[in-house]
This record gives sequence, structure tokens and C-alpha cells, in this order.
Amino acid sequence: MNYSFFFLICLIVLPLLCHLRKWTPAALFFTAALTYLLCGAIGFVSIKSVVLGNAQDTYYVVNRGHILLNLAIVMAFFAVLTWLQTYFGAMLYPSATKALFWLLHIGLIGASLFATLIVFVWPQPRRYIDYPEYMDMLANVSSWTTRICAIAGIGLIVLFLVSAVQTRIAR
Repeated sequence: MNYSFFFLICLIVLPLLCHLRKWTPAALFFTAALTYLLCGAIGFVSIKSVVLGNAQDTYYVVNRGHILLNLAIVMAFFAVLTWLQTYFGAMLYPSATKALFWLLHIGLIGASLFATLIVFVWPQPRRYIDYPEYMDMLANVSSWTTRICAIAGIGLIVLFLVSAVQTRIAR
């Protein structure tokens, strides 16, 4: 977990640089997908490189590399959809696509971060009454960021469909 802050900075800074350089929305999605992929792969490599006296399967579960690889697949899916729209000239709303990208991206970071904190970092008490007060707040933040991700994902798909239909009608 000591490299999580570095990964968090990479997950925000690299797409932000692409956004500030006025790259296309497809480039934003591809950059985010590559960043998620690299962070997940480095997480797996760091777990494999640890020399342990008694290697157990639980060390692979504690790492959140599999979560980051799944998020890379989601971002790659939207990257391909956005690139196809740009390639075929159906990208009618690039600024709305960028706004929905940032909602999705920040929501994915928040949802995976808070879920990891709740499940893997803080100890789990045996009784419900023993949970500290802040765990309720973390669970609420995690659920709200998940809702934001769902809204952004549905918004992107609707935006892609509307752009495709409007482009088809215009031709």
C-alpha cells in the first residue's frame, strides 16, 4: 500500500495533462486505460517480487491490482467507442464527452479507493456495534461514487447513441 499515493497521482495527472493539451476524448480514455493497466500490472509485479518465507494465496487478494485491471477494461471499452465515433465523424459533443469522462474517472477512483479502504485496510470488527462512526461515512461515500460512475457510464452510452442517430439522420 506504500505505492498507492503514487498511483493515485498518476491516475489523475496523466489524463489531466491530456485534457490540458486539448487532446480528443478518445485520447483521454486511452490514457486512463493505460494508466489503470500499468498501475494494476505494477501492483502484481510488486506482490510477486516480495520474497516470503511462507507464500500464501492471501497476498494476491490483498493487492488491488485485479480491480485496476477491470477498470482498465472499462476505460478501454469507452476509448474504443469514442475513437470509433471520432473516426466515423459522429463525435458531435466532445465537451460533454470529456465532462462525462471526468465524472466516470473520478468516480472510479473514488469507488475503488474507498472500497479498498473499507475491505482491506481497516480492521473488521466481529460485531456490528463495534464499527466506528467513520465507517458509515466511508460506506456512503463509496456508494455515492459508485452511483456517479453508473450515471456517467449510462450518460456516455446515451451520448454515443444520440450522436450516432443524429449523424445517421444528417446523412
